[in-house]
Amino acid sequence: MISAERRAILIQTLNTSGYIEVSNLASQLGVSGITLRRDLEELEQEGLCMRVRGGAVRRDQGVTLELPYELKKSQNLSEKRRIGERAAEFVEPGDTIIIDAGSTTYALATSLITKKRIVVVTNDLYIAVKLAANPDINLVCTGGSVRPNVFSLQGSQVETFIHGLRVDKTFLGADAIHPDHTISNVNLEEVPIKQAMVHAAKQVFLLADSTKFQKTGFAKVCDLSEVNKLITDKGMPRDKIDQYKSLGIEIVTV
Repeated sequence: MISAERRAILIQTLNTSGYIEVSNLASQLGVSGITLRRDLEELEQEGLCMRVRGGAVRRDQGVTLELPYELKKSQNLSEKRRIGERAAEFVEPGDTIIIDAGSTTYALATSLITKKRIVVVTNDLYIAVKLAANPDINLVCTGGSVRPNVFSLQGSQVETFIHGLRVDKTFLGADAIHPDHTISNVNLEEVPIKQAMVHAAKQVFLLADSTKFQKTGFAKVCDLSEVNKLITDKGMPRDKIDQYKSLGIEIVTV
């Protein structure tokens, strides 16, 4: 396959899917990963995409583009690790917690692996598998239908299940945090599930790296004022920290 043909396929894939996973597409096209990464480097130089670990995403991601888990978890790794480690410090023996689906909340789960006498409810299959290795954690999965490539559970069954719970803490993820102080999501079906998680908890912790303040999501989840603590990285602008503190939100930067 000549370079021009590959270029056309790459651009079409970016336009239709919004992302490219090098390993999958290289196999489909019968070319090496090195070749595709070189093609993507040229497209990035032209401003047509943004390379991330494992592939590339469309430069203009829009408000409904949902990336595969494998791409999301490769972004901002050190920031997510620090956020997860700090969030784990707020989990105490005897706590009952909900962990939202996502790559940042997965970093929290990784830091909970040695905890004892806690109950964890989650709709994230990766988080469930991670925590199932600890017999001292009482792990509860919500049920529901699996979302391909994202590995979370969705549907009315999940929402109904969480509505029936009362927990100590919810650890929430977010696709975007808007200047109007609202938390939003790119996938509409996740919104009522996240809202149920917020309403089920005595305390709500929002885990979001600083890039989430530069993005736009399709559907509102809740107001930032419904969050008790926001845990983010030091890339968050100082003026936003002061702004959110004025709303009564405790900001924890790592």
